[in-house]
Amino acid sequence: MSANRSYDETGILYKGPVANGETLYVNVPVRDGALGAQIGWLDATSSATITLELSSFKVAVTSAGAAWEWKDSAVSITGPAASAAGSFLLNVENVRQELARLKIVGAAACLFDIRDGTLP
Repeated sequence: MSANRSYDETGILYKGPVANGETLYVNVPVRDGALGAQIGWLDATSSATITLELSSFKVAVTSAGAAWEWKDSAVSITGPAASAAGSFLLNVENVRQELARLKIVGAAACLFDIRDGTLP
């Protein structure tokens, strides 16, 4: 038996699937030099590599872009490893770039719920 659950839809950055082999880019707002997100994977079969990328250029966040436009931040994100549902809290301060995004590369069918961690 499962309890009835009510979910708050506030601050959703992305909610949905990522297919095996698909690359998805998710905008993460930078506010006053800080960013945050809770990355949730909703099943035990999700498997993906997740990278936080930053840019100082005025470019599209949700498309790949040129290699020189986006740089990985060296922030280590432990993503889903096809073992259990779970989540990761991402909190970064002293961000000097204007744009940030998550680059998610699916290694299996995934189901994500990603929320903004720096809502005003």
